[in-house]
Amino acid sequence: MCAVLALVVGCSMESPPEKPELGDARAGAVVQDANFADSVFVGGLSGPTTMTFAPDGRLFVSEKNGSLRIVQNGQLLATPFLTLAVDTGNERGLMGVAFDPNFASNNHLYVYYTSVAGSIHNRVSRFTANGNVVVPGSELVLADLPTLDAANHNGGAVRFGLDGKLYVSVGENAVSSNSQSLNTPLGKMLRFNSDGTIPTDNPFYATATGLAKATWAMGLRNPFTFDVQPGTGILFINDVGEGGWEEINRGVAGANYGWPMTEGYFTNRPGLTPPFFAYPHGSGTAFGNCIAGGAFYNPPVSAFPSAYVGQYFYADFTNDWISRINPSTGATSLFATTVPGPVDLDVGPDGALYYLARNAGQVGRIAYTASLPPSIAQQPASTLVSVGTPATFTVSASGEPPLTYRWQRNGVDIAGATSTSYVLNAAQLADNGARFRVVVTNGIGSATSTEAVLTVTSNKPPVATIVTPAVGATYTAATDLLFSGSASDLEDGALPPSAMTWSIAFHHDTHTHPAMPDTTDITSGSWPIPNIGESSANVWYRLALTVRDSIGLTHTVYRDIHPITVPLRVTSVPSGLQVLMDGQPFAAPHDTTGVVGVMRSVGAESPQYSNGKFYAFSSWSDGGARIHAFTTPASAATYTATFTETSGGSCYQIQSERSDKWLTVDVAGKVVAGSATQAGGQIFQLVPNGAKYKLKGSGDAFLTVVTNQLAMSANFASGESFTQIPCGFGARTRVGFQASAGSAPHWKETTPDGPIQSGDGGNGGACNPADAGTWEGFYLEPVSCPGGGTGPVCGNGTVESGEQCDDGNTQPGDGCDATCRIETSAAGCFRIQSERSDNWLTVDGAGKVAAISTTQAGGAVFELVTSGTKYKLKGASGAYVAVVADQLTVNATLSTAEPFTRHACGVHGGRNRHGFEASTGTARNWKENTLAAPIQSGNAGNGGICNPADAGSWEGFYLEPATCPGA
Repeated sequence: MCAVLALVVGCSMESPPEKPELGDARAGAVVQDANFADSVFVGGLSGPTTMTFAPDGRLFVSEKNGSLRIVQNGQLLATPFLTLAVDTGNERGLMGVAFDPNFASNNHLYVYYTSVAGSIHNRVSRFTANGNVVVPGSELVLADLPTLDAANHNGGAVRFGLDGKLYVSVGENAVSSNSQSLNTPLGKMLRFNSDGTIPTDNPFYATATGLAKATWAMGLRNPFTFDVQPGTGILFINDVGEGGWEEINRGVAGANYGWPMTEGYFTNRPGLTPPFFAYPHGSGTAFGNCIAGGAFYNPPVSAFPSAYVGQYFYADFTNDWISRINPSTGATSLFATTVPGPVDLDVGPDGALYYLARNAGQVGRIAYTASLPPSIAQQPASTLVSVGTPATFTVSASGEPPLTYRWQRNGVDIAGATSTSYVLNAAQLADNGARFRVVVTNGIGSATSTEAVLTVTSNKPPVATIVTPAVGATYTAATDLLFSGSASDLEDGALPPSAMTWSIAFHHDTHTHPAMPDTTDITSGSWPIPNIGESSANVWYRLALTVRDSIGLTHTVYRDIHPITVPLRVTSVPSGLQVLMDGQPFAAPHDTTGVVGVMRSVGAESPQYSNGKFYAFSSWSDGGARIHAFTTPASAATYTATFTETSGGSCYQIQSERSDKWLTVDVAGKVVAGSATQAGGQIFQLVPNGAKYKLKGSGDAFLTVVTNQLAMSANFASGESFTQIPCGFGARTRVGFQASAGSAPHWKETTPDGPIQSGDGGNGGACNPADAGTWEGFYLEPVSCPGGGTGPVCGNGTVESGEQCDDGNTQPGDGCDATCRIETSAAGCFRIQSERSDNWLTVDGAGKVAAISTTQAGGAVFELVTSGTKYKLKGASGAYVAVVADQLTVNATLSTAEPFTRHACGVHGGRNRHGFEASTGTARNWKENTLAAPIQSGNAGNGGICNPADAGSWEGFYLEPATCPGA
């Protein structure tokens, strides 16, 4: 946004242009349907942020500086309704207003603003109206939010729901972890009673602390705007994104929208609610960078065609468009373009769509104009220019299209002047006093604008000069940006400080955030550069100085100050585990760039599961806590999280109390009580995850809830965390499992032999031994985890697959102590040729390994990964080789892959010849049993070791070194 027009949205827009010496010409919205027309409803606003229609039809507009303005009968009233003392730094200020449902009788309205009372913090207050002014002393403070750290991500919208409760959207204040914490109201949608008390039926009332008990939904980044649909109560939340997506989230009590773990669309994340709609960052009308307005089209009397009724209009501030979406189907349609910086939308009592144009300081009105004569909303403005410079006059009109424009000078038509604007390219002294107007015509009638007078002066514009900072200056965070300058004028000489206005804008990539607002009457000063807020490195500050001479001519100059940056790396030991950078998850190692002095944070989730093993966080290389902040240093730095392998938890088979059957997994991946014998039951590993548990099944599959049914379809990160509830019944371990969300979250065998239900399809109460109809009781029977014990643990005294002892010995029973390490090396990559057919092994369409390539180049590349004294074979796709129905198949993970013994069979025909032996079966050696058919192993391979004299065995293979994929 323009440096002199600081906004409270916390989003982005194009870099500001040089300020013109003339009044800005408004570029009106272009509506896609020609039966609609855009016009200026009212102008003259200073830094508008949000707007709301009062029940009596007046329009209330919030200005960033703390003024709440009233538009009545199409006129902006000179006296503000109220003026609040607010902090206007960066994205702070007056940000929201809502009217009590009973406003007609109690005159109550509610505002959200950045208070300077005590600490700087955001506040929600109720005021009482007396006509067009506030009742003095009527402020009732409903909520004082926490003291602000960063100056951005404030949220700030307030609306009443159909339940009569006050809903308030609050940003996470640029600290992403706030969104997931129930110890703070930041990053949430809050819900209050109209007197500021917190409803006890709020979904997190019992588990949250303090003001966070007002949390109605969580996991939001910067929900600057939202709206409630009349009649249905549907609530849509517009959440401003970070790196890639802007979201519309359907408001649901108890929902967690996932920030900072997710952004935009996602699947298979139990406990998190994906957006109803999201659009990606970028340029153009299908993309954007800042969703900053939304309104349901449900006026008391519709003035739009029926196809628009019930639609949700939303706007993007940076790309200047308005679109609409069907709340039932999700179908979207572009509505208008070239909207000058829309920050809010509202539907008026007349059925027109109103938008708040931040960049123009105006409220625009889009109306359905079929069968209407022309109407002029924005009149051309009188203009002062210096001789030789252009003068521009602009009009905004509506009416049934097409509209034609005919500009006149002193009452005479100007040839070729037939657009919404007329530009006199180089005004001369002879043009002084000329009068300009426009006649607008359509097929129904015409309208003539008022006349604008052109004043041309021989005076030259003043000259602004920035002395400091110097060109090419740099900065580090948590320091002061010092500035100074001068102003002169050919006619006036040296201009006083009162003629100088300074401002600072914070640029991020191709868009900006506001920093220091307009500051007048100084020749020098300083502004503290914050060290919290935006963590990206593609940022800089733009200092602007505007000077004005005695007759009103202006000149603006700019100076850009760029940051000093350093490379940062976050990694893990062992490599590849998940780390958090500024609250967002990444696979280690993760590289980024930081601005020196900016506060960042690193973190590590614990426990984690990777490559068939469980890991617990141990320490950070800088000695910090598991999640901790750090100041970006002056030189490159690496932060390493060290993990230790853990058992992961004990293993059980689980019996349903209802049917006495044991839980197993059906062909659809659903968990059912389907085995009459314990031996046939699925083995589940209960993995502690804080006070809850995740349940691991075979391979890398974890248990989750899919459409209210238990399913083995998740990974560790997306697996559901269940609470285990001891139920006590007889002499056996009887428990219930409770999912994290849903109205009936306890497991329940609703139908014998059917999938176990949970979430909204399970049981709503705790387990009760006297209530057999609940069927949420399950018995846990301890069993050995697959592979013995509770899973491989380095230092448990046994050398297991993928482990290496400190003495280099890899033999079982060696007594591995705590210095055992996890092997991560590979024995290299090879192409493999069958001795029988001389063809090279490759992978067919069914994932089977067969000797079917006649050329070496066509053979598949296999990586031999060490696994104790054996090897696992990894294909180019990343999948590993296993033995399925006695055939080599590339479909396994590292943990489920077959470990093969590689036998050196000696030189044969001048080449090294090998055999591979599976770990089980009566004929375990590889064998090309049938030409061009899958290689056999297990019970269909060869029973003996390779023998160069035994050509009939065909278990010989030649290995030819190859470059590994990606190497």
